[in-house]
Amino acid sequence: MARDLDDSLSTVIDLPDGSFELPPDPKSVRRLRLLIGAYGVFSLGVWGAVVAWILTMPRRVPWPILLFPFMVTIAADLLMWYATKPRVLRADAMEVTSPSPLLRQRMQRSDLALIYRGQFKERDRKATWVKSYLFVAGDGKVGLRASALDYLPEGVADFAQRLGVPLRGDFTEQVQDMVDLSKTG
Repeated sequence: MARDLDDSLSTVIDLPDGSFELPPDPKSVRRLRLLIGAYGVFSLGVWGAVVAWILTMPRRVPWPILLFPFMVTIAADLLMWYATKPRVLRADAMEVTSPSPLLRQRMQRSDLALIYRGQFKERDRKATWVKSYLFVAGDGKVGLRASALDYLPEGVADFAQRLGVPLRGDFTEQVQDMVDLSKTG
C-alpha cells in the first residue's frame, strides 16, 4: 500500500518561483534514515553501558565527565542526520543545482547538453565506481553528478525532459571527468 502511494506522487515538483525539483526516491530516504536512527540508538546505548560500568567502580567520577560522552554522541548523531539530508535536484532558468549540506553542486543550465547514465569513481579510500546520473556540458565535461540509488529512473527521465536535454547511457561505461560525446549519439 505504501509503495502505491509513492507511485502516485508526481516525480518532478513545480515551485512557485518557476523552478522545479526532483526529490529523491522516498524508499531510499526511509532506508537511510532508518540506518542512521539505528546507529544513533546503538551509539547512545554503548555510551550508556560505558557510563553504567564506570558507575559501578568504587571511585566516584564527576557528573560532567560522565555526561560529556553523551553530549558528544548526540551532537555527532545530529550532525550525521543533518549531513545526510536527501539531495534534491533543482533547476531554475539559470542553473541546475544539487543543494547538499556538505557538497553543493551547480551547473549553468545553458552549458547542460545531456544527462548521462554511467559509473562515476567516488574518491574515497576504496575508490569505488558508483552508478550515477552525470550532467554533461557540451564539451563532454561532467558538471554535476547524482547517485542513481537516490532517484527513481522515471523521475530522472521526467527531469531530463523538463530540462529539454536527452538522457543517454545505460550505467555500463566508467567515466572520470569527461564523457565521450561521440559515443552517446
